[in-house]
Amino acid sequence: MTDPAVINGAIAFAAIAATTGTTWLTLRHQRKAEDQRRRHERHMRLLESGLRAAVDFLAAAERTTRARQELDTANISLDGAKSSADQQTYERFRAKVEEARESAATAVAEAENAYAALRMLVPSVAQPGRRYLDLCTQANSHPDDTKVDRQRARQMVEETIRHAFGGDLPDNWMFAEPVPESRRPRWWKISLPRMGKRHAIAGTPRQP
Repeated sequence: MTDPAVINGAIAFAAIAATTGTTWLTLRHQRKAEDQRRRHERHMRLLESGLRAAVDFLAAAERTTRARQELDTANISLDGAKSSADQQTYERFRAKVEEARESAATAVAEAENAYAALRMLVPSVAQPGRRYLDLCTQANSHPDDTKVDRQRARQMVEETIRHAFGGDLPDNWMFAEPVPESRRPRWWKISLPRMGKRHAIAGTPRQP
């Protein structure tokens, strides 16, 4: 006859083994879930950085276009004022040209920095982004003979960015002016990926 102590010992050992196995499986599942969460957050951070760089670049390029056109307008006005006998009027227009030239130089520098950041984060946009920025820096106001080319170049940049991010962007995504850092939701922390895609950190859904 089997000793009851042996039976009890076997039962206790089996219980301990079962508990140990369950604990190990639970911890293993938790580790896998935590690793998956970290990978998801890392991916979302990279996605956010790329999107932010894209929107910042497009906004900077647009500012460059406006600044260059304002400089062109100021130069045209100055040329018209040269024939004026009013020296005070001429000096006023000349001051506006200098101001517009400084603003244009600043806008170009900011756009170049934004382009460098975008090229680093989204290398595939380097070529179309360079062409678009070059057209922006060459913009004139009268006549704006590169407007169509600029619009096409911008569309190419946006399409390249969309392709680079693949299915991470919803179909109705559109690029918009960037919002202040304090107002940007940390949308990679949202647990559901589909919900995360709908929170635009630097763009907005296209309205029907």
